[in-house]
Amino acid sequence: MEKKVDILDERLRVSELFDYYGVLLKESQSKLLEAYILEDLSLSEIAETEGISRQGVHDNLKRSIRQLEEFDDKLELIKKSKEISGIAYMLKETISTCKDEKLKENIQIDIVKLENIF
Repeated sequence: MEKKVDILDERLRVSELFDYYGVLLKESQSKLLEAYILEDLSLSEIAETEGISRQGVHDNLKRSIRQLEEFDDKLELIKKSKEISGIAYMLKETISTCKDEKLKENIQIDIVKLENIF
């Protein structure tokens, strides 16, 4: 059961990386990753559809995932997004205890701005 959880965790991690950095990949890389992650196709199914070997699909996916990880190592958008979400959550909590309506309104505007960053 643990192996199945590890596979799901890995898929979710790659899916998140793809969401953030997929546009930075070459179109061919993006197409294969999309088929594998979003469409949940097997390596064999992708190979058949694309007219390449299963090993070719595997190598391309590994290379693409490594590239996504490198983008994240350098840009850290996922980490920054989580930090911003935490700040937005804290601001929402602050609003619930705030008595000053003008301040509440300003905080709500700031939250919307934060949430629209990512």
